[in-house]
This record gives sequence, structure tokens and C-alpha cells, in this order.
Amino acid sequence: MGAYSVDGNQNAAAATTILETTRGAAKRHKLYYLTIGSAATPADQANNMQVNRTTAPGTATAVTPRPLDPAEGAAVTTAGENQTVEPTKTADLVLLSFSFNSRANFQWYANPGREVVAPDTASNGLALVFVVATGTQLHEATMHIEE
Repeated sequence: MGAYSVDGNQNAAAATTILETTRGAAKRHKLYYLTIGSAATPADQANNMQVNRTTAPGTATAVTPRPLDPAEGAAVTTAGENQTVEPTKTADLVLLSFSFNSRANFQWYANPGREVVAPDTASNGLALVFVVATGTQLHEATMHIEE
């Protein structure tokens, strides 16, 4: 399985996706690392985030997943940032929920074998979403996925 890095950024706003990944041709992917932080001047702003499964991608600026090992081939998983149309997600598809203060970055690592897995269904994937944001500063996120 190849490992890939994908990153994106978005101004904080409730119900806004910062980064999404979508299943590639006949391959599902697994999220095993996530980091997010504010790119703005530090301020005491609270955020609640979720990783949701999605059933249809949104309209976004394409981001190319980059292989962590240069010998790997190109990823079949696609990704997007700066959504103009949100991906289709439902509340019962929340896989991870966390809160953090924008003065400090947040990191999450999956225990081996306990990664967040995207469905093996066309157009399905994962989205990192602001649920609550008390400020509007720019945030940057990186996801490491395996496919």
C-alpha cells in the first residue's frame, strides 16, 4: 500500500470543509495521520472539528496527494480544498470529533490497524469539517492516507 500526503487550507467557519478526499478508481483509502493549525497570528479561538464519511464529493480546488515515498506511483485518491459546494455528508457518518484552541496545533495518529477507512464505493470519501469556529482565521491541515 502506498502512503500519500494531502494538504489544504480554509478560513474557519461552521459547517465548512477544510479538506476532503474521494475514493479513487476501485481503491479505498485510510486516514492514519491528521494535523491542523491556524496560519494566522495566534489568538484564543476555539474550534470543533469532525472527520466525516462523505457520499458525494463537493466542488473544490483540486489538491494532488503526494507520495511519501518518491518510488510510489501516483495516488488514485483525489482531494480538494476551498469548497464552493460542500461534499455530501450526514451526521451519522462522524468518525472523529475533536476540539482545540487556535494557539496550538492539533495532531491525531491512528493506532496501527485502527485507521479511519473510506468506503469502497464510487464517489465516497472523507471530509475534515469545521463544526464550531469562534473566529474566521485561516487554518491549514495535512492528512496522510494509505491506499
